[in-house]
Amino acid sequence: MAIFIKDILYLPMTGRGEFHHGSIRIEGQRITAMGDIVPKWGDEIIYGQDKCALPGFVNCHTHAAMTMLRGYGEGLPLEQWLQDVIRPAENSLTDEDFYLGNLLAHLEMLKSGTTCYADMYFDPGSAIWAAETSGIRGVLGAGLVDYDGRGEYYLREALRFAKEHENDLEGRIHFMLAPHALYSCSENYLQSIAHAAEETGLPIHIHVAETEIEQEACLRNHGKRALQYLDSTGLLRHKVLAAHMVHLDESEMELAGERGVSAIHCPQSNMKLASGIFPHGELKKHGVPIALGTDGAASNNDLDMVEEMRTAILLQKVAQKDADALNPYEALSMATINGAKALGLDDEIGTLEVGKKADINIISLWRPHFYPRTERHSLLSHLVYCMKSGDVHTVIVNGKIIVRERKCVNIDEGKLYQEVQHRAARM
Repeated sequence: MAIFIKDILYLPMTGRGEFHHGSIRIEGQRITAMGDIVPKWGDEIIYGQDKCALPGFVNCHTHAAMTMLRGYGEGLPLEQWLQDVIRPAENSLTDEDFYLGNLLAHLEMLKSGTTCYADMYFDPGSAIWAAETSGIRGVLGAGLVDYDGRGEYYLREALRFAKEHENDLEGRIHFMLAPHALYSCSENYLQSIAHAAEETGLPIHIHVAETEIEQEACLRNHGKRALQYLDSTGLLRHKVLAAHMVHLDESEMELAGERGVSAIHCPQSNMKLASGIFPHGELKKHGVPIALGTDGAASNNDLDMVEEMRTAILLQKVAQKDADALNPYEALSMATINGAKALGLDDEIGTLEVGKKADINIISLWRPHFYPRTERHSLLSHLVYCMKSGDVHTVIVNGKIIVRERKCVNIDEGKLYQEVQHRAARM
């Protein structure tokens, strides 16, 4: 059955913020027609009155199953939080915990309009299991470390898993290699991962320059700053998704631009852990592609891209002391098409266009914070500064309705909450 979104305002994210009014037809996984079109017999019709359609949000950096650790280790800096609180807690997680954590994350992301996410965490099998239920799109990477002496095993398993499951779930599942960070991976190990990326064509997802302590340790141990060091291992010769990128000097920003590194801004996590402020303006000057991520629910503490977008735009204005430092269309781009480009999926998602996969958010505008709307009262501005995750009315992923009237159709929310509570009490 085709889906017909009738008479709706939509923002395709293909230009400079122009809204269109018309209808959208979806057949199978893809958008097949847009504009002044009429439904066909048998179409499922979604009425667009007082609604706006956007591309689905793309969360470019998270650790989904860490929803099971939401609220752990409050008030600690990153290094102490990881070492003293998170790693011991992670050691107690079971396969069932990972599945429930992923499913809870998918529910939270879908209900706030995220249709695709990039994950770096343990047990990608549980993420696929959860995605089979939820219907979300995912680019998965098992976190790779070698400080425990098992690095090569983890890498072999990650490569095997990616080969076996690429394009699973009707093409919704893709993979990256995910070395955790330069401080948790040895130089030889990073070189092995770079070699594996060269052989397989898999992109790389890694934490970079999140804290000043990380940069100081890199200089002390390797005589280079973080990006120069990663470049020396061969890692930056490949498509790289670099999360955080907070503490960079001019030479690193120039290198990031030259190598085409995608920088992922995670404003709320960086603020909560007091890691610092992402240098958006400087990276932009060097031509570095920039997208948004939430980070994990243990350090944010939610997975809400609507909040992340608003936080990013406000933070950059005050950080740069420039009211136009980041405009609403740029912020929406970071949450949609820029994210798709960072994941190498921009031929498939990130915009509303005929031929693209149908990953669509339908936002209810029948809310007090969306009024008034005139040429002087910009809807584009309202969508960034005023929108709430509760305004997400319908979510379509891969041509299927996943959230209908704010309810996730594939997940029993009450049952999931009970199971999560039960597992958390055991932990």
